[in-house]
Amino acid sequence: MGLFSRYDRATPEPAAASTPIEPGGAKGPTKKSIPTPTRRAAEQARRDRIAPVLTKKQAKQKQREAEYKLRDEAMARTHAKPYNVMIRDWIDRRWNIAEFILPVMILFFVGTIIAAQFWVEVMVYGTYAIWAIVAILIIDTVWMWLGLRQQLRTHFPSEPFKGKFSYALSRMMLMRRSRIPAPRVKRGTRFIWPNPEDRR
Repeated sequence: MGLFSRYDRATPEPAAASTPIEPGGAKGPTKKSIPTPTRRAAEQARRDRIAPVLTKKQAKQKQREAEYKLRDEAMARTHAKPYNVMIRDWIDRRWNIAEFILPVMILFFVGTIIAAQFWVEVMVYGTYAIWAIVAILIIDTVWMWLGLRQQLRTHFPSEPFKGKFSYALSRMMLMRRSRIPAPRVKRGTRFIWPNPEDRR
């Protein structure tokens, strides 16, 4: 026996078990933390991504947005037609009484009611004035249509007049700032068709 017995020798420590390292560099378990979804669940998730299930409120909102989009597209196509472009230019170059008729009537009506508190006969004269304004409006509208119809016959002889008067009337009754599309000609200018801007 030597100086040291076999019990005195240093016993080597057991090697530590290797811990798997994840791709990111951090140590962690090799098994997945969540179970693998079934085939039915995976297909349902894919369908939800493609066509998500909407609530009743969301479905109505989406339908309204689709309707607004179709309406705007139809309106854009209508505005883009050449004869409608000409109608807009014809209306925008004029001083249209129709665009001032609503604010004038409101002011006149309020003023008549206030004045009637001091002068009763003002109601009678106010009625005559309203009829005079309406008559002037009719004359101006007829004058507008006669000139516009002549231009339509000259530049669009094969195009029927159906719908043209209502389009022009709706345009002339709007205040200039609120017209869509926005006016591109100045008031009082000479009417030229085709418009020089269309040739650019």
